[in-house]
Amino acid sequence: MSTLALEGAPATNGPITKYARAVGGFLVLLGVLGLVPGITTNYSGMGFYSSEAQLFGLFTVSIVSAAIYLTAGACCIAFSTSPRQGHKAVVLTGNLLIIVAIAGAGLVVNPSPPLPVNEASNYLHLFLGVLLLLGSVRAKTQHNKAYGVF
Repeated sequence: MSTLALEGAPATNGPITKYARAVGGFLVLLGVLGLVPGITTNYSGMGFYSSEAQLFGLFTVSIVSAAIYLTAGACCIAFSTSPRQGHKAVVLTGNLLIIVAIAGAGLVVNPSPPLPVNEASNYLHLFLGVLLLLGSVRAKTQHNKAYGVF
C-alpha cells in the first residue's frame, strides 16, 4: 500500500511528483550553469539586469535570469510533495516561460529590457514552456489512470 497525501494520491512516487522533481532539477541546473564561468561565455560582461554573458555562447543570461531559474526550480522541487501542488508548480512555470518568450520577442528591440533576451533565449523559453505544459498533461493523464483523479 502506498503512502497517501491529503488529496488521496501517492505523496512522492506518482508520475506528477516525479515530473515536478525532474523539471525542478533541470531548472536548477540551468540556473547554476548560467553562473559558471567557462560554460557562460563573456562572463565578465554579466550584469545584474543587463548582460552580455551567454550560456553556451548562445542564450543571453544575467544574474537575475539565473536567479529566476534557480527559484523556479526550487519551487517545483518543493511543491513536488503532492500531485496537485506539483502539477500547479509545473503549469505555472511553463506559463511563465511562455510569457517571458512573448514579452522577450517584443523587448528585443528595446534598448533596456528588464531581462536580457535574444532570439535564441526567446525560442528556448517558448520551447521549454510548451514542453513543460505538454509534459504536465501527460503526467496528469498517467496519474489519473493509475490512481484516479486528484
